[in-house]
Amino acid sequence: MSFQSLAAWRRLSGLLGGCIFLLILAALVDGMISGGLKDPFQHDLLPGQSVKLSKPMPNGAERLEELVLRPSDAKISVRFEELFTGFWMGGTLWRAEATLARDIPVGQYTVTAFHQNGTAVSPPQAFTLRVHPSAQAILDASGSLTTRILGLQPYFLALCLLPLAPLPLAACFWLSRSIARTLRAQRMCEIYRSMTAPAGSPDGPPGGQRIFFCPGQGHGLAPGSVVEVLDEDGQAVLGIADVTETIHEDVTAVLREGLHVRPGALVRLPPAP
Repeated sequence: MSFQSLAAWRRLSGLLGGCIFLLILAALVDGMISGGLKDPFQHDLLPGQSVKLSKPMPNGAERLEELVLRPSDAKISVRFEELFTGFWMGGTLWRAEATLARDIPVGQYTVTAFHQNGTAVSPPQAFTLRVHPSAQAILDASGSLTTRILGLQPYFLALCLLPLAPLPLAACFWLSRSIARTLRAQRMCEIYRSMTAPAGSPDGPPGGQRIFFCPGQGHGLAPGSVVEVLDEDGQAVLGIADVTETIHEDVTAVLREGLHVRPGALVRLPPAP
């Protein structure tokens, strides 16, 4: 496969990897925003469904028998289930179950906690139950853009995409190795770093740009050698550069005539002696 084909595949792999990471980030942001805006005591249900309700025991109550839950509609049945200790913050909480009748009309209802004597508990404890006509209506009412469009929870989508993220990265690594081998066979290599030399630098004229590349073993370059600089496609010659330093396989050179290039441009070595 030619250098141009390998480079095109690497760009495509990099683009795909970037898209996957952006989708993961977008799903996480969507999940955090929708979760932060959602009322934790609001539930979206269909007729005939049940939901668990839970709150800390209110002030002045120690047993379930001292509390009563009153739904705003007779077609909602509510029953206490148990007292339990909170996992994170401790304390005593109650748990109950609310069940909707199958013929309950679409709309918004409430379930509110009271003491047995009819006084409201302190602090107030109330739940909102929104009854929808269909599962699609529940998705459409979600605060998450991911859920409304794809029907998936945003964190679940991010979790599904996460195992795919390393694949484009691995492809880019393999393609980069293949590109390096292909270029070295033509006595060429990629510039992996470029920086402007400070004024008065012994590396070159003021404002000259230094480039760094790795042509591999047996490159035959030494300070004073001259190399050609090509565009990223390896088609057009942009200028020449003077080698200033070689450390094993790494080479530093300074571009002539104020030329500036970005990492990814190519260097062509002089013919081997």
